[in-house]
Amino acid sequence: MVKILTIEDSIFERKAIMGLLKKGGYEDVIEAENGSEGIEKYKLEKPDLVLLDLRLPGEPAGLDVYKELKKINMSVKCIVVSILRKEAAIKEALDLGVAAYVVKPVTEEKLLPEVKKLLG
Repeated sequence: MVKILTIEDSIFERKAIMGLLKKGGYEDVIEAENGSEGIEKYKLEKPDLVLLDLRLPGEPAGLDVYKELKKINMSVKCIVVSILRKEAAIKEALDLGVAAYVVKPVTEEKLLPEVKKLLG
């Protein structure tokens, strides 16, 4: 079974994302509310995909979380899910190797095709 980790500080956003994933047939979804918790859950659970918000409380946050995940697994699959719409932020994330960048608000039409593309 496919396992997805969503790292998002907003419980509302986490629940919305989880609902969309379940609607798409992805039942095994793990939650983390900050970068440190996300990294620990990644190590323990070894998910197939990470959905990462860039604006997270504490350290590490944003793309620093992704960099840490890459140290653990160079081939980590990650989709950034963020309110940040600036071209520079999107370009930086994609240049670092994230697979996709989805701008909030997250919808089924924006998220599920990207997830399916990565997970088959």
